[in-house]
Amino acid sequence: MLKVTVSGSFHRHMDAITAAVHELMALSVRVLSPADPRVVAQQGEFLFVASDPIESVRLVQDRHLESIRAANFLWLICPDGYVGQSASMEIGFAAAVGVPIFAAHLPVDLTLRQYVKMVPNLRTAMRLVSASPQRRRSEGILIDPHATVEQAHYILDRVETALTQSSSPRASVHSIYRDVVDLQKTLELPAYVQ
Repeated sequence: MLKVTVSGSFHRHMDAITAAVHELMALSVRVLSPADPRVVAQQGEFLFVASDPIESVRLVQDRHLESIRAANFLWLICPDGYVGQSASMEIGFAAAVGVPIFAAHLPVDLTLRQYVKMVPNLRTAMRLVSASPQRRRSEGILIDPHATVEQAHYILDRVETALTQSSSPRASVHSIYRDVVDLQKTLELPAYVQ
């Protein structure tokens, strides 16, 4: 199943974002963010939607960026060419992590245009993504907390066993380090500095 993240100006294009999310769902594409684009709260200019687990601007934005990293593609909504600052950052992030960016309309900004491939519709974007080789992207704790915590527990149980019940210390050291690396990859926590 294809996974997508949708970006755009929530203030200017929320109706188009909502329509895109519903169209993607109807096409059996998993929308990682925003999964439920109904606006439920606001903090300053920042809008929270129903699928935001916690009303924290930083946590919601980090989750959206991790959704971009885990997606097969980013669908950009900018029917009038306008791309706000947050969506501009999201385009840059997608470009940096190698996630293709598609849109039915190109941004007005010349630099952003260089990173967005214009297609006539979502089906075309899906066809292009499906035809190209895919790399596996982890969903991480911000997108799928239950599965991530379960996997982390499994790895920590292996580390505990290696530390407390091993008869071969040398083999245990290598497996412990390997497990710690696996744990770090599993959690993929963004750095948060207050």
